[in-house]
Amino acid sequence: MNDRGKKILAVIMLVIGVLVLAGGVAAGIYFTVKEDRYSGYVTDADTGEPIEGVSVTNGRDVVKTDENGHYVMDGWLKDRFITLSIPSGYWTEDYYIEAGDSREGYDFTLEKRDKDYTEHTFLQVADSEIGSDGVGEWIENVKAAAVETDAAFIMHTGDICYEDGLRTHLSGMNSENMPAPVRYAIGNHDYINKGGYGEAYFESIYGPVCYSFEVGKVHYVVTPMVHGVDYLGRYTNADVWRWVKNDLENTAPDMKVVIFNHDYCTSDEDGFVVNYGVGKKLDLKEYGLVAWIYGHWHYNLMYKTDCGVFNICTGQPSGGGIDSTVPAVRSVEMDGGELVSSDMYYGDFKETESVEGGDWTVNVGGNGYFAEPIVGGDTVYVATADDGWPKECNITALNAATGEEIWTYATSDSVRNSMFLTDDGKLLAQDITGMVYCLDAGSGERFWRTNTRLSAVRNTGLNVIVSGDKVYCGGAQKSVCLNLADGSLVWETENDRANSSPTRMIISGDALLVGSHWDELIAYDKNTGKRIWSNDKDGIRYRTSTPFIYNGGIYVTTSGSILELDMGSGKVKRSASFEGFNFDTAAIPLLLDGTVYLGTADSGLAAIDLDALEREWNFADVGGALVSSTPYTKPGAKQVQGGTVRSGGYICFAGMDGVVYKLDKQGKLAGKTDIGSPVLAAPAVYGESVIVIDFSGNVTKLTI
Repeated sequence: MNDRGKKILAVIMLVIGVLVLAGGVAAGIYFTVKEDRYSGYVTDADTGEPIEGVSVTNGRDVVKTDENGHYVMDGWLKDRFITLSIPSGYWTEDYYIEAGDSREGYDFTLEKRDKDYTEHTFLQVADSEIGSDGVGEWIENVKAAAVETDAAFIMHTGDICYEDGLRTHLSGMNSENMPAPVRYAIGNHDYINKGGYGEAYFESIYGPVCYSFEVGKVHYVVTPMVHGVDYLGRYTNADVWRWVKNDLENTAPDMKVVIFNHDYCTSDEDGFVVNYGVGKKLDLKEYGLVAWIYGHWHYNLMYKTDCGVFNICTGQPSGGGIDSTVPAVRSVEMDGGELVSSDMYYGDFKETESVEGGDWTVNVGGNGYFAEPIVGGDTVYVATADDGWPKECNITALNAATGEEIWTYATSDSVRNSMFLTDDGKLLAQDITGMVYCLDAGSGERFWRTNTRLSAVRNTGLNVIVSGDKVYCGGAQKSVCLNLADGSLVWETENDRANSSPTRMIISGDALLVGSHWDELIAYDKNTGKRIWSNDKDGIRYRTSTPFIYNGGIYVTTSGSILELDMGSGKVKRSASFEGFNFDTAAIPLLLDGTVYLGTADSGLAAIDLDALEREWNFADVGGALVSSTPYTKPGAKQVQGGTVRSGGYICFAGMDGVVYKLDKQGKLAGKTDIGSPVLAAPAVYGESVIVIDFSGNVTKLTI
């Protein structure tokens, strides 16, 4: 071999050496042969009798115990645990043993359950994101829900959060101190740089990241999130889904399947066909998939896909979601292999059925979110949401004077943002999956319905607005223009980075302004959908509030600041910070004579002089929030999520404390009424009264 050939060979060997080292250290892929062999027995804890047909795994391969309760399996390059899949009718907390040298004695004992769990309920907790202080007061709400539902188990679907959270969470929420057994999945913030690879520290405390167990007629599969993690993991997407396939191949065909993960099914959100390896696909529906349950997005979302599988996301147990979802713990009820219901436990808040002090009160079902009542003549239109199952959400028309129902229209899913009433009597609304409805405001009959097919987990739905003969709708990730006449598509444009937010689209001239959380504010040409400009600087990417127009400028609030943007370029012209204020709410700004009235996340209502960008006054005499909706805030904050309206010479708003307030223009209290339930939407004005919809689904007419 000549010198040139030797140099090339040396370079090749060096590259191979680097790849081997990098792969082995960073991803846990070892280019050696592992010849470990594991064996053991599975027996009944009471009788000592062997249990046949129990699945045991090394994290990739799955074997069954024989008639003697015995199993034998080879090791593999990444085995960390030998794990038992708990069969229906049994339970154990000791379902895994750390793998070591090849040896016998990987034995498991199972205790028979004391009841038939063919019908059972479980709880989901997601994204608790705690620190060194441990679990918070929300844990008492989880305990209460577990007792109330007689939960078979509690599942935490990840983001325990970093080393402090991982170290302390299990001591505050485990199978011994909770009313039901507790299991954990790993989230992206649970991959940390400790132990040599991303999952190592989690595994050292919580055990396997891939495991399964059965309750009643359901086979539950727990899987890790392997993409978008904070620190490089050991197990690849192919590793995880090879194991899942092996696990499901060893599951009785009459068992239904529920999958827990920290994220939605990213390969196919509505079809649940997972891609792994080169040309390999796993169609989970072929194994009886009933539901895919996850967190990560801090949303409350549940719908049944066209293929019949439930797509279920749950927000944090404390603190509002990214899209200002009310924090909750979810219960899911199974009957045999069928998912029959799901209920939400919003902290310690209990829904009210009636309101004292109103002229009239009607409960329309579901929950009132950000869709404020619309008054047209002597009719008021309201819409509700439902984060559970079966859905109880609708659009309802009531007699504004008496509260008598005129008509109701059941929507496919939740309407969480504002509707639009045209001058010629068309009522338009959009649900969280992107279904747009055009109804006859007089009769409730449907003119048309169009499915804009939003990626549901990242779009819980913007508002609907009408300009001329066009309808603007969709979500932050996909903004859509439809023809008002028939709902046909004019244009649509996508923004893959976007996350959902309660912010609303507005139109200024030919510009359609669309905001998304953790992303940007965008100006689209309303006629073509082409992007004119965008701005993700100066904190604008935190898009919870709705922009507004004043003297030819665009104004946005973000955290504790107000910014004026140039209409043509989106660049910041001026800004001001307001110490002590957090403007990250869904409250729609009210602009009167150069003063804007803004709800805050923690300080009640603020009045800001826009010409000077200075505070005029602050009405902080607001009670603590009964439930919190602003991201990363807690119950008790002086929170105003609903917008402010002018009624006569006064301004009116409702707080998350369940009180409707009337102030004069100097910010002095002129009257208030406690309705007992949080209000997330602005009141509507009817004569000398206001009409509000609260979180309990009560619509109330008040004369304050």
